[in-house]
Amino acid sequence: MEKMYIYIILVILIVIVISIIYSHIKIDVSKYIIKDKKIDKDISIVFLSDLHNRKLYNKIIDIINSINPDIILLGGDMINDGNNEYDHFFSLCNLLEKYKCYYTFGNHEDRLDEVCKKSFINLVSNNTKIKLLNNSSESLTENIVLYGLDNDIETYTFFGKKTLNKEYITSKLGNIDEKKYNILLAHNPLEFTSYVHYKANLVLSGHIHGGIVRIPFLKGVLSPDITFFPKYDSGEYNKDNTKMIVSRGLGFSKRIPFRVFNPAEIVVINLKKDL
Repeated sequence: MEKMYIYIILVILIVIVISIIYSHIKIDVSKYIIKDKKIDKDISIVFLSDLHNRKLYNKIIDIINSINPDIILLGGDMINDGNNEYDHFFSLCNLLEKYKCYYTFGNHEDRLDEVCKKSFINLVSNNTKIKLLNNSSESLTENIVLYGLDNDIETYTFFGKKTLNKEYITSKLGNIDEKKYNILLAHNPLEFTSYVHYKANLVLSGHIHGGIVRIPFLKGVLSPDITFFPKYDSGEYNKDNTKMIVSRGLGFSKRIPFRVFNPAEIVVINLKKDL
């Protein structure tokens, strides 16, 4: 009986190790089709999040070139918060030069010290193909508007001094025109209720890394703020007239530098006119 338990434990450990290796080399592509009467033009979007300066740019660009999207959205934590940990991110940016990219910061960009953050913003601004949307918006078509919400670092649960709500979002982005189709690029999915109250039509988030360790066919186990079984860990969520898509991201948490049963993910969204 004791030997059987040892064999079972060994099998479990082998499966976990294989999953870690598989999750390290694999990139999933998750595709969504969204139809809405407010959408006035078909648009193909690639959404990337949580690269954490991981050296994946050749794999990523091969996938993106096969998709050939209209725009690319960068949803934050593309770098690590340590000084100068963004070389692989800019290598990716150089390979994306044929595409129009929009970038909104996550908590790692916002944790850069003042000097490094200023330098980083200058580097991003010098790339003419990347539009930085930090608490600003851009019209993609006559009736589709993209908003980028750059949260104050203290609105993240782990830092927990400020509350994110509709009033906070409005103070950063202004009121939205509900006659238009409004996309909100917002790094933290745990604030979904606030995004619903803001009445965004589509929210794109990351941050949770799919829960880092996933229980196969079920949920993610851990969020970066050390919360078990986070409510919004991966995939699609709907409430009222708001849809949120959460990417499992591309990189590793600095605290837990591996993924289990949890390959990196590129999200593809096709917006279509609902005739």
